[in-house]
Amino acid sequence: MEFRSIEIEEFEKLKNLFPGNEELWKKYKKIKIEKLEKNEIDIFVIKSGKNIIGEITANYKSNKLRNEAKKGVRAYLEAFRIDKCYRNQGLGKRLISYYIEYLENIGYKEFTIGVEENNKIAKHIYSKLGFTKVIGKGHGDEFDNSEYTLYLKEKSKS
Repeated sequence: MEFRSIEIEEFEKLKNLFPGNEELWKKYKKIKIEKLEKNEIDIFVIKSGKNIIGEITANYKSNKLRNEAKKGVRAYLEAFRIDKCYRNQGLGKRLISYYIEYLENIGYKEFTIGVEENNKIAKHIYSKLGFTKVIGKGHGDEFDNSEYTLYLKEKSKS
């Protein structure tokens, strides 16, 4: 398994993790590539052989809620997906931890993540990773329009 940032040229490999239809995928891909090119986001992935089996995006610019992100201080983690065949192996937790460590090394001290109230598994995982403080409520976008609670994790003081 390899954990690393994605190259724009390989973005199409994320399609197998995307939950929407072809039309929605094309729109999503266009928006995300534009944001990658503007350095508004980074995407980290898990690779197994030639396949991308997991992804998570750090957004450095707030979208719906003002307190989601602040460049250089707070990153909003979104689009967290693991291929169904690789779930329940701890890979998602490893990917989030790897990404947070990377972000801390480049100066980020706070991290937010949105989770639907009924998603008990995600809430449990995020809580174990330190996302415990509720700082807002939001409503997603056209790619996932569910309501969510925004949780904050602050960098460990060491």
